[in-house]
Amino acid sequence: MEGRILIIEDNPVNREGLKERFEAEGLQVEVAESGAEGIAAAVRLLPEAIIISTSLPDLPGAEVARRLRQIARTQHIFLMLLADKESHVERLIGLEQGADDFVTLPFDPLEVTLRVRNALRRASATNMLDPITGLPTGRLIQNQLRRLLAEPEGPWALMRFRVTGLDAFRDVYGFQAGGDFLRSVTLILAEALSMDDILDDFLGYNGNDDFVIVTRQSRAASLAAEVQQRFELVLQTHYGFMDLQQGQLLLDGEPTPLATLRITSVDASAGPFYDIRALTEALA
Repeated sequence: MEGRILIIEDNPVNREGLKERFEAEGLQVEVAESGAEGIAAAVRLLPEAIIISTSLPDLPGAEVARRLRQIARTQHIFLMLLADKESHVERLIGLEQGADDFVTLPFDPLEVTLRVRNALRRASATNMLDPITGLPTGRLIQNQLRRLLAEPEGPWALMRFRVTGLDAFRDVYGFQAGGDFLRSVTLILAEALSMDDILDDFLGYNGNDDFVIVTRQSRAASLAAEVQQRFELVLQTHYGFMDLQQGQLLLDGEPTPLATLRITSVDASAGPFYDIRALTEALA
């Protein structure tokens, strides 16, 4: 497996046992020890799955799940509740509040890992989550676009972040490095969105090195500037020193530009838009 897992658990034994198991599967693992800390981390990091203890010091695990389901950027994430003891009522409450799965102590870390892996595979197979970035794709993006069409005078902005030149990067550095590059772009987009206390923004991945954000019209310009600045750090991280010094790649002996980020946006004032096709064509 590839991707990022967030564990929200204040019990160090449970937390470290799960962390060790997921890391053995090749996953990046982030941890939080309270519900508030976990929600903030989820919004900032956008992990593929979140494991939530039902007995956190500040919030019930079911309440954490409910809040995550209400946030546009995290409502698609796989949520598993981890309970200290079997409780039919607690299980029902957790599932009703949006949890996808429920496991009780004593638990087998391998079983938890397999449950998460299978859930992510199903989401990828049904065209809901991109397997590389872990972001919503396909139908989930279309649902957001339909919401915009239903708000012809809303204060929204639809933004497109297109990474160009990444095919040449893959040819030189390899397909795996290309995936790492896209995950870095995912992270800077999520971090830029997290700079304001606005939780109804949406971040998705269209495929073909193409990201989409739904945000408020008032923050589109500043968001574009922030992301463009952070993208320069992505280049510094993923290109070799000589390629950065020369400002280009040599591909089959021919100079090839480094990857760039092309940002376009459209808002309700450019409408009316009558269908998804018209809306997406306005971003071209």
